[in-house]
Amino acid sequence: MLKISTAKGLSFVALMAALGNVLSFISIQLSPIIPSIPLGPISFSLALDLSHLATFTASLLGGSIVGGFTGLVGGFVAAFQFGFSTGNIITGFALPLGKAMTGVVAGILFKRLSSGRLEAMTVTVISYVPEAIFTAFIFVYLYPMFYGLPSAIASLIAAQIIVKAFIEMLIIGAILAYMFGSKGFKAFLKPSS
Repeated sequence: MLKISTAKGLSFVALMAALGNVLSFISIQLSPIIPSIPLGPISFSLALDLSHLATFTASLLGGSIVGGFTGLVGGFVAAFQFGFSTGNIITGFALPLGKAMTGVVAGILFKRLSSGRLEAMTVTVISYVPEAIFTAFIFVYLYPMFYGLPSAIASLIAAQIIVKAFIEMLIIGAILAYMFGSKGFKAFLKPSS
C-alpha cells in the first residue's frame, strides 16, 4: 500500500486527484441532466460526474487514506460547478468531504475483499452509501435551515442526486469490473517478488 507521507504517495494522490477533476469536468460538460434552475439564493443543476473512477482506483491501489485524500481533492471541480459557482456554499464545502468519505470506505472494503469482478461492482455501490446519507442530511436538514428551501423540494433534489450517483456507481463499478478482468491489471496488482 502507498503511504501518503512519502513522495511517491503524495505524487500518486496528486495524479489521481487531477484525474478525478479532469473526469469530473469532462463528464459534467458532456452530460448535463438538469440545467441550472434558480431556487431563491442558490441554483440547482444535475450532471453525470465520473470523478469517483479516480477515487476508487486510488482506494484500490493505495488504501483508505490515499482514497480519501484523492476523493477530497478530486472533488474540487464538482464543488465549484455545483456549489461555489451557483452561490451554494454548503455544497461547495460538503461535496469534497462526501467524496472523501467514499474514498475511505472504498479503501477499507478493497482491503478486505478479493479483486474479483463482482467485488468491484459491490464495493463501488456500498462505498457510496455513507456519502448518500451525508448528501441526504445536507439537503433535507441544512438547505431548509440556511436557504429557506421548502423541505419537499430539498428532499426531491436529494433523491435525484442520490439516484443519479448510484447510477454513476454502477457505471464506475462496471468499468472497474472490466479492469479486474484484464490480465494486465491483475498482473499489475500482484505484489512483486
